[in-house]
Amino acid sequence: MTPKQPLFTTERLLVRHFYPSDLNNFAALCADEKVMRYMGDGTLLPRAEVARWIDICQEKYARRGYGTSAVFEKESGSFIGYCGVVRAPDRDFDELVYAYHVASWGQGYATEAGRAMLRYVFAHSALDRIYATIAAANSASIHVAQKLGMHFEKQVIDEEGMVVDYYVVERS
Repeated sequence: MTPKQPLFTTERLLVRHFYPSDLNNFAALCADEKVMRYMGDGTLLPRAEVARWIDICQEKYARRGYGTSAVFEKESGSFIGYCGVVRAPDRDFDELVYAYHVASWGQGYATEAGRAMLRYVFAHSALDRIYATIAAANSASIHVAQKLGMHFEKQVIDEEGMVVDYYVVERS
């Protein structure tokens, strides 16, 4: 296993790969109803599923060099959430994803980490476009996407009947 070196840092954040030792922190985040409200179908993820997610992350890092990554506040060293670019098995595009503990909301962390993650992935991949699929009711995430320079592409109704907005940013 590689050492826990950061993928990148920002003014306030350290972003690195997930490791099995992150399971407690990651599982707590994915068990929070407020955090998971707009993630996928809104279902809370059991600990075993989060452990499997970490294993998948390790495979993605080995194959692609990026995936879902752990985000820490530099000053406190606290785990505050995750950010990454992933390709879901049922999708034909790569997508920016992120989630943060409620105590971290409203502090600009999603924008700060998202901006750096997009820069990192564009620098380390051949991708020309990265999407964000956002529940139309999630105005905070729509605002983050817009601040990241993403533009609205389309709106669809997904298989659960949720209205989802597609935002996209292109390699500049």
